[in-house]
Amino acid sequence: MNENDEIEIDLSRVFEIIKKHFKPFALIILVASIVAALITLFLIPKKYTAEAKLIIVQKSNPDSQQISYNDLQTSQKLVNTYSEILKSEAISDEVIRNLNLDNEGIDHSAYLGMVNISSVKDTEVIKISVETKNPALSARIANEIVSVFQRKIVKIMNIENVTVLNSAKVPEQKSSPSNVKNTLIGFLIGCVIDGCIVLYILLNDRNIRTEEELKQIFDYPIIGLIPDMTHGTGGAE
Repeated sequence: MNENDEIEIDLSRVFEIIKKHFKPFALIILVASIVAALITLFLIPKKYTAEAKLIIVQKSNPDSQQISYNDLQTSQKLVNTYSEILKSEAISDEVIRNLNLDNEGIDHSAYLGMVNISSVKDTEVIKISVETKNPALSARIANEIVSVFQRKIVKIMNIENVTVLNSAKVPEQKSSPSNVKNTLIGFLIGCVIDGCIVLYILLNDRNIRTEEELKQIFDYPIIGLIPDMTHGTGGAE
């Protein structure tokens, strides 16, 4: 018997076990999916994300009313710098103080955990996302960050040309957790449990089903076989 035959026999045994225990396996997957969905709905706190967008252009000639291509290129290169400033204590401390967030136990570390700063690809646009359990609070923090940044950046980098593309609005839909994603995770966990059960049955199966398996175990010639009369086409009368 070659290696491919062994793999084929193993797979056929796996399908046999799945077919024999299909209902319990399906029930395990169903229960795992339902549990994951219920945990998502009732135990995991819902969070809401509010977003604001800024565009910052640093002019090489402050007296000029027009923005040159070089100005845009320079501004794009400085986006990462602006992002670090937005995440710095120079901004977070004032935002926390202005909104009395310290009363809610929010410090700079918590600020970094709820605020995400990103740039829109190949542009000088910066997106400020704030995720909290309160949709109104998410919007307030995002808008306050924009307000504080506009004031601070003038002193930090002598830039006045900060334009708010859109202010943060109170989100109506939660951003996390995802019911679909977590239910799918529960489904996969159920599949893993079923796979472990199948593996356990395979490893503890001591039955010999074929002549080839008998030859593998015992190095003796086979002198006779007892036919399975239950699967025969006819029987003795």
